[in-house]
Amino acid sequence: MTRWMVMKATVLLCLVALLGGCDSQASELSDEERVVDPSPVETLVLSTTEFTDSFQVLGSAEPVDTVQVSSDVPGKILNARVDEGDPVRSGQALFRIDTETDEAGQQVLETQVEAAERELARLERLLEEGLATEQQVDNARTELESARKNLRQSQVSLGRSTVTSPIDGFVSIRFQDTGEFANAGAPLVEIIDYSRIAVFAQVPESEIRHIEADPDIEVDVDIPALDATYRGTIERIALRPSANTRTYTVEIHIDNEDLRIRPGMRTRAHFVRATYEEAIVIPRDSILEGFEGREVMVVPGSEEIDHAQVRRIQTGPGSRDEVVVLDGLKAGDRLILRGHRGLIGDAHVEVVEERDQHTERQKRLEGGEP
Repeated sequence: MTRWMVMKATVLLCLVALLGGCDSQASELSDEERVVDPSPVETLVLSTTEFTDSFQVLGSAEPVDTVQVSSDVPGKILNARVDEGDPVRSGQALFRIDTETDEAGQQVLETQVEAAERELARLERLLEEGLATEQQVDNARTELESARKNLRQSQVSLGRSTVTSPIDGFVSIRFQDTGEFANAGAPLVEIIDYSRIAVFAQVPESEIRHIEADPDIEVDVDIPALDATYRGTIERIALRPSANTRTYTVEIHIDNEDLRIRPGMRTRAHFVRATYEEAIVIPRDSILEGFEGREVMVVPGSEEIDHAQVRRIQTGPGSRDEVVVLDGLKAGDRLILRGHRGLIGDAHVEVVEERDQHTERQKRLEGGEP
């Protein structure tokens, strides 16, 4: 046997002897000395609460009433009496249209009526003398009626030389100015009444079944620009979705008497899917993903030092931070909030802090928090 082999055998014998000594010492430890220190955890005593399952949809605010006012007669604009942003009343004069051409045409029509009247009178005298026929007289009457009709239409047109506002509101856009030519039917000005706002929310087809047009159902609408929430009612739900987005337009009306909401402002409408009267709601961070589904850790007893227990749960709807538990937990359960990750069932734990869910909710409500 070489010297190297002898040294190797000696080292191996020493290791065996050392390990044997360790096992002997370990076997001499009592059960109490082998107990692992409990893991510190924080718990939450659960209580029931009302939970509203909702979803939000983006939209925009628009005035309920919008009209574009035009002139019924063509002509030069003699006077544009309003500017953008001006308030107007129903019947207020907005524009004055030059109708000199129509006035000249009216004089021609008046002359034609007078001539038709004289012709009819002449033929009626000739008919009495037997020098005219009934057909000639009837034709003269028709010509007179046509001339009178044209004259009446001209008189109506002259009466429309002043363009007035059909509603109370504000001038949103002025399309033409003094000195420009106004064509009949072309818009001169747009007037809006935004004392009542229409919010147009685009609702996905997967959610439209949760919405119905009912004046008794109110909808919360956030206006981010104003940092405010308003209450509105659903006035209309589109029968067909948008071809591009496959969303249904839902029209919500909001009172805006103080005119704070301006047309075009972005909105967030909140619609309710369902309301749970007495729900168990837990923080989303307390949920673990187990092999057979979602789980949480609870402390079943009321002692400060106890054993953790795995509880399989069935979850329902939730918000960003909270989830409704449909099965697996009840009021009074001590849910482990902190220190639960890495624990196993029956792990020895020590509750270092315990909070009461009902008390915390009351404090938030008193402080004005949602």
